[in-house]
Amino acid sequence: MKFSVVKAFVVSCLLAGAVFGQDQVQAIPADSVKTANADIKVEVDGKATLNESFEQYAKNANIEYGKPTSDGRFYSKGYVAVAIDVNSPQFVKSRAMAYERAYLNALAKFIMDAYGSTASETISEYYGNVSSDVNESPVEKAKSLTEKVALLTEAKLDKALAEEGVPADKYSQASVVEKRKIFQDAIAKKTMNKVLHMSSGCIPVKTFETWGSDNRYYIGVIVRYDRVSKTLAMCFKNKIRPALTKDGGMTIAEALPPKDEMLGNFGVRLFFDENGTPALLSFGQFGSSYRGNNVARAERAESQAMNQARSLADAGLTSFINSWIDASEESILSEDISESTLFMDDGTARPEEAQKVVDIYRKSIKQYGRDTMKGRSTVFEEVLTHKNGHKVAVVVRCWSFGTVDAVDVLDKVVEEKKPQPSPVKTIKPGINAGRTYDF
Repeated sequence: MKFSVVKAFVVSCLLAGAVFGQDQVQAIPADSVKTANADIKVEVDGKATLNESFEQYAKNANIEYGKPTSDGRFYSKGYVAVAIDVNSPQFVKSRAMAYERAYLNALAKFIMDAYGSTASETISEYYGNVSSDVNESPVEKAKSLTEKVALLTEAKLDKALAEEGVPADKYSQASVVEKRKIFQDAIAKKTMNKVLHMSSGCIPVKTFETWGSDNRYYIGVIVRYDRVSKTLAMCFKNKIRPALTKDGGMTIAEALPPKDEMLGNFGVRLFFDENGTPALLSFGQFGSSYRGNNVARAERAESQAMNQARSLADAGLTSFINSWIDASEESILSEDISESTLFMDDGTARPEEAQKVVDIYRKSIKQYGRDTMKGRSTVFEEVLTHKNGHKVAVVVRCWSFGTVDAVDVLDKVVEEKKPQPSPVKTIKPGINAGRTYDF
């Protein structure tokens, strides 16, 4: 990837941190960074498998996933298998959504590790001593729990369940057989990892499209989270132009990758314009699955894909500038050991041991953000051909302080030229009032 590299810059600006909707502004010391986007230029073998690609990147970039570098950067990885076969017309859409999921997985993994909280609960219940009533002589004589439960009347079952602390709503409407089965040993372990944290400033520095060892087609994403990019995101959010010095700068045309490399880019890239001011590029991709010969339908499908790509590019900018991530992982482990009763036709009962292990895992990741659209412009918009032959709409959106300034100037001119409303003439009631006509 031929991104020009800004060799040196110093960032010194106000950091505005949004904490549950409230802005807090504080000064931060200047940061020196030798290279910008150098980690994006790290190359790996295009024929490598997914795991090999992750390993090669870490080795060539001299990083370890999840551990801070010497200058405080964190890298995290995420991956998702594309659900649709590469030969299917729907592949291009599934590919775009796989990137979004892989990016969220990578971001959530770091945020969860760094800022998450964990809650756990262990529940153990035992219902067994149901023969405490000495007047229930048949139960007294029974040897096993199953035999005791089988001999209890429904009234005695209700009493025993209440004595054992079982909530009435769990058995009041149950049949006698169901009530008997409530008597069991049960142990359950429940854990919940939860995080709600600002994710502004996260950059996807590398994406992979390759096969996994399981012969499935994967999208892999490596994200970077660091103090400088987070600071810049806060400057963008609050429209605070950061003061900086730089050695070099580039035009948008120089910052864009070559067309044959465009499909390898998802998400946001940081660059410095010819004035040395930080700016953002955001890559959005989507595809059309239409394969018919109707020209009008093909054009509509392509237009819709382009609109979707533009929306994804804008969402990437918003996520970088001002977003929060809400992630949770819930795990329930339970061992349910029951003594159930099998009732025979002759009225006798035969105990049966039943054992069940329950393992439930749930994961939820949400990212949401808000930002004004001022300062954004489309700098690339074209339909390209994927290596598998699919047509992909690619849109690159740019956010820069230069565009913000130009829009501000335009707004000022429009405001100055805006016609002023005529003064409202007041009419006093009485003899000076005009005639009233009733048509």
